[in-house]
Amino acid sequence: MALTTPTLLSQVAFDATQPQTFYFNVTGTSSQIVSNQLTIRNQDTNEIVYQEKQENFRYEHIVNANELTNGTYYNAVVSVFDSTGAQSSNSIPIQFWCYTTPALQFTNIPTSGIVTNSSFNFQFTYNQTENEPINSYVINLFNSSQVQIATSGIQYATTGTPPYNGSYIFTGFENNTVYYVQVTGTTTEGTIISTSLQQFTVQYTRPDLFTLVQLTNNCDEGYVTITSNIILIEGSSNPDPPIYIDNQEVDLTANGSWVQWNDGFSITGDMLARAWFRSPNPYTTIAQFSNTSGQQFTLNFMLGYENVEAETMGAYMELYVQSLTGLEYYVFSNYIAPLEDTEQYVIYLTRENNIYSLQLLSNT
Repeated sequence: MALTTPTLLSQVAFDATQPQTFYFNVTGTSSQIVSNQLTIRNQDTNEIVYQEKQENFRYEHIVNANELTNGTYYNAVVSVFDSTGAQSSNSIPIQFWCYTTPALQFTNIPTSGIVTNSSFNFQFTYNQTENEPINSYVINLFNSSQVQIATSGIQYATTGTPPYNGSYIFTGFENNTVYYVQVTGTTTEGTIISTSLQQFTVQYTRPDLFTLVQLTNNCDEGYVTITSNIILIEGSSNPDPPIYIDNQEVDLTANGSWVQWNDGFSITGDMLARAWFRSPNPYTTIAQFSNTSGQQFTLNFMLGYENVEAETMGAYMELYVQSLTGLEYYVFSNYIAPLEDTEQYVIYLTRENNIYSLQLLSNT
């Protein structure tokens, strides 16, 4: 009985100065596979540049270092042998590149290892000798136990031709705390490369009041340096600019109007959030929080009857929570009498040990 033709698995680009393992599958045969032969040709010239038979019960073939040349495009086929010496047909060819191992490194982590702010824009550079572009990257943040606590998610490089510079901002660092950060990139030919875990320590002056600043008298030059750890968070809106009422409130009653903050804002761990609003449209979203991992929770203003015997409509808040595990649930506030358009509602939203509670009050 003829041996089944093997299937040679696809091969990402690799560095020819390092050994590389090619894997294949053989299905539908009762014969014991005892050896295999890998044949590699230059894709441009069709010249055989590598052909070797290896005795191996495993479905793999190891190409030693420096058998191939970086910067070259190849194709490869594999055939297998059983214990009688019978040889199968060659597999369908696969194509692959050999490229020098790319260089990937952070460029702006302080040499002291100390970050002096509650947020930091981590910058890195990617380079590769034969100019293979980077396709995407992920920057992950770890705690002092090297457990991942945040991620940039997959970031795609629009033009990844080296040298390529990328960055991502993490926020919400706790003072006097050790963290680790790592960037992992994937090239256009599928090579995956990562930096090591880079340790850094966060140390900054935590202001007790919004107006607290640090003043340094530069008497020789005749000026004063003012330093503050307050971060300005800029938002966006529709319409742009937003419509203000008495320079104190944003009017969001029109259909499709909103304000949002996508950068520089982070809530971690237990928290207490408050929001003030008035003259809301019933059954509409007041606020929504989300992160890059897809988790979100939404605050909706509702009207309804507190019980079946109630004869008057009451106002309440509905919190819709979507967890990372896919669990979805609702949390409801207390009921209060609907307020006049000139009166303000205030929401108290608390999260403790990942348990939410919600309260609606009148701001009077």
